[in-house]
Amino acid sequence: MVRSTIVVMEDLMAVESSAPATTISPADRGKKRKRNPQLPWCPSRPSPYKLCTDNAADEQYAETLHGMFRKCRRIIVVVGAGISVGAGIPDFRSSRGLFRTMKDDFKLKGSGQSMFDSSVYQDEATTAMFHSMVNSLHSLSQGAEVTKFHQLLSQLSMERRLLRLYTQNVDCLEISLSGLETAVPLPVKAPWPKTIQLHGGLQKMVCAKCGWMGTFDPKLFQGSRIPECTECKELDSVREVVGKRTQGVGRLRPRIVLYNEFNPDGEAIGKVTSADLKARPDGMLVVGTSLKVPGVRRIVKEMSSAVHAASGMVVWINEEDPPAAKMFENCFDLILKGDCQDIPCILERWENSKSRPKRGLAPSKKQKALEDAGDIVSSIAGKAKSGRDRKITDVFKITKMAGEKEKRVKLEN
Repeated sequence: MVRSTIVVMEDLMAVESSAPATTISPADRGKKRKRNPQLPWCPSRPSPYKLCTDNAADEQYAETLHGMFRKCRRIIVVVGAGISVGAGIPDFRSSRGLFRTMKDDFKLKGSGQSMFDSSVYQDEATTAMFHSMVNSLHSLSQGAEVTKFHQLLSQLSMERRLLRLYTQNVDCLEISLSGLETAVPLPVKAPWPKTIQLHGGLQKMVCAKCGWMGTFDPKLFQGSRIPECTECKELDSVREVVGKRTQGVGRLRPRIVLYNEFNPDGEAIGKVTSADLKARPDGMLVVGTSLKVPGVRRIVKEMSSAVHAASGMVVWINEEDPPAAKMFENCFDLILKGDCQDIPCILERWENSKSRPKRGLAPSKKQKALEDAGDIVSSIAGKAKSGRDRKITDVFKITKMAGEKEKRVKLEN
């Protein structure tokens, strides 16, 4: 029994001594391990590719996008009005966008962009047109349903792969989904919500004087009359009763950011972007935006640099090409031209063609490691057992030969 135990231990030591030893150099001990998404494929030179839901030629693009959604864990998404077109809400700068239609409807001399400028409150006529446009947008937003791409963003968030969603949209469709909630006003200190509204939203109205905020009421914004703040009126009435001087009554307005005016969430947005840059995002999607707003352009540029530093990928999805500005050179790794609503369909078709198992059925990394460890232990035990059996067999042979020799000696004597 003792000898068989020694044999097993000798075999185990022999197997361990045959395994190559891993050594870590002193210079590498202080370095952090680099974690890369390891995407399956990416074009060496990004060139615009036209999306098509029934085209088999885009299999590589679908595989890359699918790999990004499944391997990246800190994805940044920057979206514009293009993702809401499928919900019936027009964008701004296309041939059928708001800037063009408002120019025709209101007989404007210049672009309809003037209706989103802070100067709309300087003239009664422009104020009335602004109120009409805001009520129309609010009505469209209330009756719209979220699109497949909105649901895809919600799925990314629920899977804890979405680091942040920066939206320029005021329709508030994103924040109606699970995992894409926001906070109004945006807090200056962490924790921050998943969705950052860069230009506010039409769900709220705010007093320009006292800062009171409430749910947007389209009935108050009719014609050129700017509604008064009820909070300011109550405060003034109380001051008048106690004999103090009135401080004036503020005016209500939709809580959206217009051109050439201060963004009340500007400081908080700066804090969020700084924190996200330090979090080392490993993937970014820029969808449905023409990147005309300087602040958004800066966010995309800085985030893309951080993503590339983490060996990640930046994807452009739009009907148009990305901006030709010098600041966006080597910014986008994959350029997909087309409707972003086709992306969920393309991914689903690719998954079905590959007959991939459902998520959750595949073994986890921990389970795989345990299985590999079990295989190694079984192999070692098998080798030990086989070696032990061979040595025990040899002992039996030697004993048998010794017994036969002893019998022959006795017979000879």
